Amino acid sequence: MGRITTLALSLALLSGACSTGGSVVGGPTVGAAPVDAGEPDVTLSFKDDFGSFRQPDAIPIRNADVSCGGTAASLTRRHATALLLIDRSGSMLDRDTAGMPKWQALLQSLHQVLPLVDSDLSLGLITFPTGRPDAGLTAASSCEVSTALEVEPALGGADRILRLLDADGPNGNTPTFSALDAAGRWFTSQPDLQGERYVILATDGGPNCNPGLAAGCRCTAPSCVAPNFSPQSCLDGDRTVRLIEALRRGGVQTYVVGLEGVEEFVDVLDAMAVAGGRPRTATPRYYSARSAEELVREFGVVTSAVVGCSFRLDAPPPDPTLVDLRLDGQSLVYDVRQVDGWDWATEEHREIRFHGRTCDLVRAATGGSRLVAAFGCPAPVPP
Repeated sequence: MGRITTLALSLALLSGACSTGGSVVGGPTVGAAPVDAGEPDVTLSFKDDFGSFRQPDAIPIRNADVSCGGTAASLTRRHATALLLIDRSGSMLDRDTAGMPKWQALLQSLHQVLPLVDSDLSLGLITFPTGRPDAGLTAASSCEVSTALEVEPALGGADRILRLLDADGPNGNTPTFSALDAAGRWFTSQPDLQGERYVILATDGGPNCNPGLAAGCRCTAPSCVAPNFSPQSCLDGDRTVRLIEALRRGGVQTYVVGLEGVEEFVDVLDAMAVAGGRPRTATPRYYSARSAEELVREFGVVTSAVVGCSFRLDAPPPDPTLVDLRLDGQSLVYDVRQVDGWDWATEEHREIRFHGRTCDLVRAATGGSRLVAAFGCPAPVPP
């Protein structure tokens, strides 16, 4: 079941210098149209496809008789499912760079972002640990994660997620591995789930709670040595990265959002983000958010990409620094800050991702609109 929304766009991917009489067209002036006289349109269908869970099909390279050459790709926008994995360890009561308790900053940002994607994205929830503060804290409950989801993914699930988070409070350690394991088991139990599958992990520290680690380990607490050694405080990075890699191989990609407090573990969070298949193209590779304002921005970037602001190409352009995207003749800003415009979603330069108001503009485009990628032409950048 589900609504079928068809967004018809003409996507012409042009190769060449995009020039007329030796003058480059498509510089930093917004609105310049590409020179493609005689170029036949390639009309593609962008739609929600609930019939299968598969990678986008590719259209072969266009025939040699196309005067400008180039490549076209078939892009299918499908209904995605995302599990939010929210760290509610005791350190979430600490304050962020703006002086706000991190738990409060997280809730404030989710209240702003989740309703915006509620009708386009099936959202579910796992918090870690799941032991509640009012039940008292033990060594076991400080690392406990329920094997059942707290909220099953569904359209319109944001309100339930927000009400549950509002009723919670931070306590305990950071059993990231167990939360990811619960997410992986749920996705495995849903073999017929349609559309892309994601984990959106938000944490303020390094993963721990691995009872198999020994004294002298890298520590996430003030001390990991005798006589007060507890393996709960040992950094559980390697095992967590391997699990994220396994999730990716199984078709579940992971976004990693790091709050204030992860600075000691940048290497681990970067490795987690890369393993998940959805890292930032810049450093750090995870999505860094050290205040409520930054959380709104980074969650906005992530959810915009998940709900359908990414478009895949068959092959990378000859020069990824010379690509100009235009919607109905208007050049779209190339913005590596990921605030309002587009940038490359992967280092292979085969996927384009839109951000901010530009994402809204592309998603709202109706039949007859033309989205043009001109290869060889410089894109406008933010002022």
